[in-house]
Amino acid sequence: MGVNSLVHLSTGIVPESELTMSTNPYINFSGASGAVYSYWRVDQPRNGATLQDVGGNYAFLKKLPNGNYVPVYFGQADSLRNRLPSHERLDDAIKAGASVVVAHTTPAGEAARLSEERDLIAKWNPVLNTHHRTTG
Repeated sequence: MGVNSLVHLSTGIVPESELTMSTNPYINFSGASGAVYSYWRVDQPRNGATLQDVGGNYAFLKKLPNGNYVPVYFGQADSLRNRLPSHERLDDAIKAGASVVVAHTTPAGEAARLSEERDLIAKWNPVLNTHHRTTG
């Protein structure tokens, strides 16, 4: 990844200035495999009308005191529109400090979404993902 990538491998966090850059609306997460996945910010995750009715992956991000972000949850869904507005972990994520939701469509199907979810959880170990974590 280049200097403009949104996930810094050395710190494992996403700087706020890069998350909100209008010139690059995407945030890139690398997985344990080294694969890179591009996500966009979801401005109204509880409003299904603003979300695409397609399969995809998503993450809930927490802002750290230094202004950077870290994922607290990664997930996948058959329909982002149906899943995100009433997600059973969204309130938990908010209680854990999450203030940003990011997502992307995954047209390759459920197997690809599950593989990506596991790959990201294996690297980032989000606190709210209880399956596929590599550490406590």
